[in-house]
Formats: sequence, C-alpha cells, structure tokens
Amino acid sequence: MVPVRSEKIPGILLELKAFATRWFQYYVVWNKAAPFISGLILVHAWVEYALIAVLITHLTDDWLHLPKAASLVNVQDGVTAVLVLVVAYVSDAYLGPFLAVACTTVAYITGLILLFFAAWRLTSIELQLLYLALILVALGRAGRDIPLKEFLAYQFREEGSYVDEEQLESRRKIWWRPAYILGIGASVYVFANASWIELSKISAIAMAVAFMLFLGGIAFKYKYKPPANESKLNNLLRILYAAISKRHLGNSTPSGHVIPILRWLDKASVEEPSPSREEQVRKGRLWSTQDVQEVKILLSMVPLWTTFLVYGLLQATGNTFFYEQVGYMDNRLGRISNVPIVIFVIVKSSTSFIVSRLCDSLFPSYWSGKVPRQVMLTRIGVGMAISPVCCIVAWRVEKYRLQKYVNLDFSISVFWLIPQFFFLGFMEGLVSDGMEDVFDGHVPESFRKYGPSFTQFALNIGNFVSLAFILIFHGLFNDNLDTSGLATYYALLAYICFVNLLFYCCVATFYVKELYYERDESPVEEIEQELEQIQNLVDNHEGPTEVLEVRVKDPRKLGPWRPNFDQAEACGPPHPALVAPTWEGGHVVQAALSHLNRSTKLKETV
Repeated sequence: MVPVRSEKIPGILLELKAFATRWFQYYVVWNKAAPFISGLILVHAWVEYALIAVLITHLTDDWLHLPKAASLVNVQDGVTAVLVLVVAYVSDAYLGPFLAVACTTVAYITGLILLFFAAWRLTSIELQLLYLALILVALGRAGRDIPLKEFLAYQFREEGSYVDEEQLESRRKIWWRPAYILGIGASVYVFANASWIELSKISAIAMAVAFMLFLGGIAFKYKYKPPANESKLNNLLRILYAAISKRHLGNSTPSGHVIPILRWLDKASVEEPSPSREEQVRKGRLWSTQDVQEVKILLSMVPLWTTFLVYGLLQATGNTFFYEQVGYMDNRLGRISNVPIVIFVIVKSSTSFIVSRLCDSLFPSYWSGKVPRQVMLTRIGVGMAISPVCCIVAWRVEKYRLQKYVNLDFSISVFWLIPQFFFLGFMEGLVSDGMEDVFDGHVPESFRKYGPSFTQFALNIGNFVSLAFILIFHGLFNDNLDTSGLATYYALLAYICFVNLLFYCCVATFYVKELYYERDESPVEEIEQELEQIQNLVDNHEGPTEVLEVRVKDPRKLGPWRPNFDQAEACGPPHPALVAPTWEGGHVVQAALSHLNRSTKLKETV
C-alpha cells in the first residue's frame, strides 16, 4: 500500500474548500425578501400534511360514510389539478405571481375558516358549506406549486445581468426545501393528534399570520414579475377556435414545414378570402404555421396523458383508502399510544423524493442532449410496472386484516401498511418527474414554462376516474372498512394497472419513434445569438476588450465548478462559455452557449 504524502493532504483540503466555496456562491445567496416568503411555504406544508392529506379520516370520523367521504376527497384533488392550470394561466397573462399568490392565499384562509365552521356545527347546512370550503382550499393549494415558486425564484434575479434560469431555480430550492421540511416536521410534533375542529382553526390562524408576514415583505422591496398580457395557453384556445370555425375550408396550407398530425388544425393558418389579412390576424382567425405547429406538438402529448388516468386512479386510492385503513389497525408503538397518521404521508413523500433524486443522479440533466427520449419513457414505464405491485401488496394486507377481524383479533399493527405506502411513493417518484422531463423534451420552448402545470393536470385528473369507480362499484363499499370489500377493490385495481401498463408500452413506442419538433436554429446560429449577448455585456465596460476564446466542453457539467477568476461581472447559466477579455482588472464575463454537446472553440472580436 502506497502511503499518502502528508504534503498532499493540504492540497486536497484546499481543493475541497475551493469546491465548497464555488458551490456555496453559486447556490446560496441571502435575500431580504426570501424569509417573508418562507413563512408562507412552511405553513403551506404544515396544513397540507396535518390536515389536507388525511382529510378522509376526519370526514369519516365525524359524519360522512366511507364512499361519500372518498368521493369528496377525490373531487377536491381533481379540482385542484384543474385549478393549477387555470391559476398558472391567470398568473402568467393577467395578475403576475405576487397577486396570484395573494388572491389564492386569501381563498385558502377563507376555505379553512369555512372548514372550521362546517366541522363545528355538523348540520346539513354546514355540509353544503363544506363543499364551498373545499373548493376554496383547492384554489389555495393551486396557488402554491406554480405562482409561489415562481415568485420566490424571481427574487434572486439581478437587474442588468445575464439571466441564469437554472441558477435561479437552484437558489429557489435552497430556500424552499428547508421551509417545506420544517413544515412537514411540525405536522408530526405540533397538534399531530388534534381533532378536525382544532386543526382547521389552527390552520386558518397560522395561514393568516403567514400571509401577514408575506405582505410585510413588501417593505423590503419585493421584485414583481409583470404579467405577460399574452399567454401561449390563450393562443392555444384561439388556434383551436380558429381551426374549428374554418373547418369548411379546404386543406391547402401555406408553404412551410407542416407536421403530419392533427391536420385539421392547419386550417387555422389558412387565409380566408375576406376580410383582409390584417383583420383576420387581429381577430385571431389567422395564425402562422409556426404557431400552429407548436399547438400540434403540445396536443400530441394527449395520447400519452391518457395512460396516466389509471396512475391517477391508484394515487387517488392511496390518498383515501390507504389512510382510512390506519384507523382500523393497532397504531401503538411502545410507549406511544397513538402513532400520528401523518407518519405515513411522510413515508410516501420521502420515498418519492429519494427515488426522484436517485434518478436525477443516474440520468443527470446534462445528459438531456444526448440520452434518447426512451430513457425517460422507460423511467415512467418502471413506475407504471410498480403500480400493480402496490395494489397486490395492499390487497394482501387488507385481506390479512379482515381475517384477523373475523377471528376478533384486532392486534394487527398499523405498520403493515408501510410497504404499500412505500410502493406508492416509489411509483410517484419515477412517474411524476419523469413525465415533466418528457414534456420538456417534447414541446417547444414557449410551452415549457407550463410543464409543471400540465404534468400535475395529467397525473391528477385520474381523481375523477376514482370517483367514477366508487360510483360504479358502490356495492363494495359500506359505512366502514370492516363491512366493505376493499380487498376485492384492490385486486380489481391490480388487474387494471397491469392492463394499463401494456397500454402505456404501446403508446410510448410512438413517442420513441417520432420527434415532431425540430429546432429551426442551427447550433451555429445559436452561438451567434449568444455572442451578441456576450457583446452587450462587454460593451457596458470601458476600454477596449477582445474575446480571445469561447470554449465549451461538457457545458452542462460545469455548474458551480467554474474556474476561479478574480471577479465575475455577470454570471450566466450553468452551461457557461468562458470569455476572457483583455481589459485591466481581471474582469470575467461568464455567458452561455446552450444546446452544445461537444467541445466548441470560437474566436470573435467585439
């Protein structure tokens, strides 16, 4: 064994220190406004885990029988999925992230207050009040995932510098995750076994206090992203309307590349004899071929989305019947007489998070330009293959519980449920982020900002399928699980999930073979555009400057591991081209050359 020289150790430590310093400077930044937003994030997490995630247990404990309670939870989750898309559109086109967060938070607080009154009175009138409360809560939840994240990320934007979207997102996560984890931890230790009345009251108060803190951040000069006034989602609807209204026209289309799918949409780009072309464009009846192509590409995702209806069905089952099983089993652990049900929510979500991060490590983002799309489709397919396994495990546990119940043995531990929650989280970790990656790689750049919204919509719309199944197989469900046929329902879901896996494999084959969207710009044109941005940055400085060399090698790997220069005048995305000007002071401009997968050398005088 060769001994390690002692003089090498300080060098290694210096390298580690330099690495840690670059990582810290890249990802971590103090922002005066971020703590005010973090309070709202923390309370969102606490309310989600302590109250909303286990809502079915509160409904069945108080006055609703099992099928109605499960249906109500499924409707609430399904409406949330729809509202996520609506809120993202309104935030982007009309309100901006700040006003969207403010309006949805007010709706959330109002919904929690109504939820408290509904739980307090327990009358038929308050049952109607419950429906309104859950709609408002769904609106509040919809404002968390898109506008709140976007508003937090926008606070780290530096005026006048090159915008590094991936760096902004990384810094957003540095602030978001600790606050969210603290909220999850609080759901375990703070009022974990409180009644529904107490939880809804405390949740409303906590959300109101967090909202006041959020508004207090206005004094620290929030950065407000203005609404775009125009949205690609709005164009989507108008192009659909234009194509339908001109369905009587011929199939002739203007010259240019036409994607050979959804040909009826091409009529949106066909010019009518009258009125004038300008008038047709102004009224939204005439669109460019490029706009129609982008809508076609987005709508070509619909067949793949249909394969996630059964995924949403199983997810809805996990959010209802899995948690309801906890109340029918022995939930003691040593001296703990009542294990909080939120523990199982954490098992599922933590498994999902760990699996997702492991997949990101195995197939990192800088591979996205090299690895074929089938890698992400395979990841989703593995998640789909987990779904029947999850159902079989749940069926076996419930069957075992019923056998114990028939023998008047109530000692079966609640921890028998951990495997099915584990598989449910495993499935979500593979499918959810995998679907978002497929979406980002498939659709044009203009629609990628809506990736999280469309992904949540596609994955959670299956809650309405779960509602339909509960109505169709109502004979399997009675007022409680002991007299219901939940094991039979799980076995049925296992068969359906297996058939859906085969269906997914067939549909995914077409997405592996076809790549409808091709970039109009060549890598050379993209490099020239980036050089123009570099030139604009350099022109802001006095004195003659000359770009000696622009070099990118494995650009997506660089991230914070950039060479340590004396000073960075502008920090670009983590796909940097290192530009070394010759002016005095050792200033360095770091900019981006995107979409490069090979070593590139250019020389340019600016």
